[in-house]
Amino acid sequence: MRWGVLTHGAGPRDAASELDDTVRLAVLAEELGFSSFWVAQHHLGAQQGHVSSPLVVLAAVAARTARIRLGTAVVVAPLEHPLRLAEDAATVDVLSGGRLELGLGAGSDPGVWEAFGVDPVQRYARLLEALDALTGAVTPAAPGLRDRMWLATSSAGGVDTAVRHGLGLLSGRRSGPAGPDDHRSARLLRRFRAAGGARVGLSRPVLPGASRAAVHALLAPHVARRGHDPSAWFAAGNVHAGTGPEVLAALAADPCLPHATELLCHVQPARLTLDQLHPVLRGLAAVAARAAQPPADTG
Repeated sequence: MRWGVLTHGAGPRDAASELDDTVRLAVLAEELGFSSFWVAQHHLGAQQGHVSSPLVVLAAVAARTARIRLGTAVVVAPLEHPLRLAEDAATVDVLSGGRLELGLGAGSDPGVWEAFGVDPVQRYARLLEALDALTGAVTPAAPGLRDRMWLATSSAGGVDTAVRHGLGLLSGRRSGPAGPDDHRSARLLRRFRAAGGARVGLSRPVLPGASRAAVHALLAPHVARRGHDPSAWFAAGNVHAGTGPEVLAALAADPCLPHATELLCHVQPARLTLDQLHPVLRGLAAVAARAAQPPADTG
């Protein structure tokens, strides 16, 4: 399983500052040896997100990095012109030397459909149009991009679509007072794998720190501002937090993890600054290194 970093490029500051920090976060992720760096798209400033154009942001990241793979998690494909999306994605892939991991989804942020003049009832049909455009002839030519496409879905129909088109599957989790339903997601991933699906990108909020209490204290003000009771939110298991061994234990208990080929560590379940994220990423790199070690020989 490869380890990546996922960010929403979100925060209360101006867009220039937040986007600059997003690029710098990607550079740090590459320096620490992560396999991939993913950005989430939010239109109209939803969830304080500043990445309305993830392919543009990843083009900037490509200019500052050399090895790390660059992912969208996700582009809301029904809001894009299919051919325009295909050409933009191909351009970023060529500029980055074939490093783009193109994740697509139907979208969930409220209000965007009206703003873009798109009928939400048509979103799945428009998503399929985008898939057709991306699998056709695209200029510039981007050999291999077809094999690095992903579909974000939490439905059985979406799983079947991913299998039918040979796509990787991106699976996340909803955070709330009741906690995530990881067992339902695990059933969908099992279905995907049984049908021949080869690639699963699993998004999880993962924040190592000096202790679980320290990480909870760091996140609590942000959780409270979103209208949740921090104690209940943490108790519901919405984030894997704590020391390195505690994080590894929480991941090991996650029923979705055995199906994953790529772990997308969502490091921004709260609006943390780049300075706050530096130790988080360094801790994550240490956790990933520990996870990669073979078990000790007790014989």
